[in-house]
Amino acid sequence: MAARRNAQGFAPDLAEIAGWLHDLGKMKERFQARLSDPRIVEPHSAEGARHALDNLGFGSLLAQVILGHHAGLDDGARNGMLLADRLRQAEALVPPEDWRVPVLRTLPGPLASLTKGRPVDLFYAQQFLGRMVFSALVDADRRETAAFYARQESRMVSRPTAPSLAKLRDLLDHHMAARGGGGAVNDLRRRVHTHARAQATSAPGLFSLTVPTGGGKTLTSLGFALDHAIAQGMERVIFVIPYTSIVEQTAQVLREVFGTIGNDAVLEHHSAFDWEGTGERGSGEDERAALKEATETWDRPVIVTTAVQFFESLHARRGSPCCKLHRIANAVVVLDEAQTLPIRLLRPSLASLKELARGYRASIVFCTATQPALLKGGEDGFPHPEGLDREGPLAVRELAPDPVALYDALRRVSVEQVRPLDNAALAEALAGMAGGLAILNNRKQARAVFDLIRPLPEAFHLSTNMTARHRRQVLDTVRARLKAGAPVRLVSTSLIEAGVDISFPVVFRALAGLDSIAQAAGRCNREGNLPDLGRVVIFEAERGAEGEYAPPDGLRQMADVARVVLAKHAVDPLSLDAVREYFRNTYWNGAHAMDAGKVDRRPFAILCAIQEAGKASPQRPVFPYASIAEAFRIIEDGSRPVVIVGGDWGVPEEELRDLGFVQSAGAVARGLQNYQVQVPAKVQRRMQDAGLLRPFKPKDFADQFLLLDQPGLYDPQTGLRWDDFGDLGFMNW
Repeated sequence: MAARRNAQGFAPDLAEIAGWLHDLGKMKERFQARLSDPRIVEPHSAEGARHALDNLGFGSLLAQVILGHHAGLDDGARNGMLLADRLRQAEALVPPEDWRVPVLRTLPGPLASLTKGRPVDLFYAQQFLGRMVFSALVDADRRETAAFYARQESRMVSRPTAPSLAKLRDLLDHHMAARGGGGAVNDLRRRVHTHARAQATSAPGLFSLTVPTGGGKTLTSLGFALDHAIAQGMERVIFVIPYTSIVEQTAQVLREVFGTIGNDAVLEHHSAFDWEGTGERGSGEDERAALKEATETWDRPVIVTTAVQFFESLHARRGSPCCKLHRIANAVVVLDEAQTLPIRLLRPSLASLKELARGYRASIVFCTATQPALLKGGEDGFPHPEGLDREGPLAVRELAPDPVALYDALRRVSVEQVRPLDNAALAEALAGMAGGLAILNNRKQARAVFDLIRPLPEAFHLSTNMTARHRRQVLDTVRARLKAGAPVRLVSTSLIEAGVDISFPVVFRALAGLDSIAQAAGRCNREGNLPDLGRVVIFEAERGAEGEYAPPDGLRQMADVARVVLAKHAVDPLSLDAVREYFRNTYWNGAHAMDAGKVDRRPFAILCAIQEAGKASPQRPVFPYASIAEAFRIIEDGSRPVVIVGGDWGVPEEELRDLGFVQSAGAVARGLQNYQVQVPAKVQRRMQDAGLLRPFKPKDFADQFLLLDQPGLYDPQTGLRWDDFGDLGFMNW
């Protein structure tokens, strides 16, 4: 019944059938013998899967779910045969007569409205339903198993009672009333906030919130989401954010809003979140266990997570990332910085969002200052069926009052058109003024420019060559200096752009996509405190004598589109019309397939594969779940972590010593996350070959965690110098 409860909003009967049948194989004599002799190895998933395939409606869907409830969803078939062949090897078992297995008399809700639609829509909905039922089953199975062992060991498992959404709304209202503050900007923020929340009684579905940077998007989207969830009987609010650093920042803002109950209300879920070490959120074993469980199942009223975690889970095959998916049903999902959706996987990303809204009563809020041109038809001309609509059952409704007027009212910068600046000229420009921010497209170039201004005491650097702990410290120092009116010269890669709360009077931005330029502009005169508009200077960056500073192909293509749009909209290149034209030209560009995953390093179109699986066997489709999971990787496999040890920014020896007593690989990974730098896989191999890296607890984790004990390779201002480590003299012993 636990599986049924998990799937109550979309397919309760189907999930309950899976719950009854998933352990049918435990009836086998050999499995029963295994209970008294642990040396016996006897799988038990295939028998329930075979019974479903041979006897039940949606048998192939149930078979894949049941067969994968331990090992994960498989592709199941090649040409529709592999699943059946595999299941023929299982015993043909009949459930006992006293099993109250429900009879499926009606179509599951997500499929009921598609019987007269396009077959391709039905196929997509079927594979999506399979993963959601899998989520309901896996979560139920794990919870019931944990409860069983707790009873066997006479342990009490306590779970904190999460505050209600109504309580959180009251706290938000109190917070907003206490903020006060005069001036035109604060008045405008309050008007946006009030206008969006007034639409909370709208039916669940798709929404957009188009508010310029500094317009109060975070609290406005929170207010709408809480009001909307309460009005519509929805269960939680999920913030999906592109970068880990912004997840941490947003989670902290929300905890401050919710005060003393913030830790019970807000769960942040990303790779750097260390639930093992969060003493302030519960110091006992039960509290840590409860937080770990909540992280895996998203059983909290407010979730803050990354786009990687959210979208890759929606396309995953294994139990751990999938077991939380049923909690997205009947939830409000705020998609922050919607323009950062990966173009390479944009079509399956949009398809999953629309399916959540269509079949699972989720509301999706596309929240950004620069709405990507995702509308079909004349307005945006998005060229694929996964695009959005202004009319129809899944119409996108705008929550902001007059986005064009908002843009004009919140305009804080002027954009100076493209001009060439080599590294020396850029460094000279930064050195010759009271302060400024320069954003480069290339880590090597950012370091080279910083080296030219390094002697200045107010010079700072940011890039992913630095550990997370190092980057946070730099940002804290820079913010403090800016607040005090002290000069700051910061050279950064694009990591500073999306959502980092920082403000400079002048920003130099190397030519990139117009969305990146708009985000860079959001780091300039952010609060409108300057007597005049802030300056955003767009420049053509030096490419280097041997092209070492050239941007990657994907970024270069977007910069080429931006160059044309900037020239055409010279008066106001960040206007909504200019941004819309930029995205239109980007999405219409044939170089962007928008469904371009890879399996075994070969192209794999996810949506096409789902359709082909459905066409191959329309009555009993078997979907390629494992291949979809491999193909949907927002961050393509090409980098590996190196853990910095010692020095100012590496893991301290005492922390490393404490981690030596930790048995969980996940807990170790979280403990080391703040001290890692990602390097190309080939560089990591070269470092290993040179004897620079040592594995942490190799008997337990093999070479999963590689430690770098070479403080000389970590520059205290620019981070790990992995691109030239072989040239350092002291390395040649």
